[in-house]
Amino acid sequence: MRSQVLSAITTQISTLTQFAVSQELPWSQNAQPLFRKNMKKVYVDNANIEQSVIFPVLSGSDVFSDLYTIPVYVAVDAKNPPSQLPTLLTKILQVRDTAAITAYDKEADYAVEIDEDVQIYTFQFRFGVAT
Repeated sequence: MRSQVLSAITTQISTLTQFAVSQELPWSQNAQPLFRKNMKKVYVDNANIEQSVIFPVLSGSDVFSDLYTIPVYVAVDAKNPPSQLPTLLTKILQVRDTAAITAYDKEADYAVEIDEDVQIYTFQFRFGVAT
């Protein structure tokens, strides 16, 4: 699922000149997240998967649902945000509706945090997939 989200974000923001998408995971270097160090780069993290039963069946072959939660990060200068930032936020949220991601439930939202002079956007994509 991470690769689908990564590909969709890359396609969505390909026309934006002020931002790029990193193929790397958002790991930390010297106790500082990489997305904070490399501002204006979008980082897609690994998916967290939770499984639950949708329909219990007497025969024992229950229908399960996998909920994929995928965090996405981007940081910008809080004092001088790029002019394309509102467009970036919209385009990343539109990934939720991408046809390449097949899920019965698609949700996305984001939170903003300001740390010193860095504005950090943390997106949460949630996709429900029947298995």
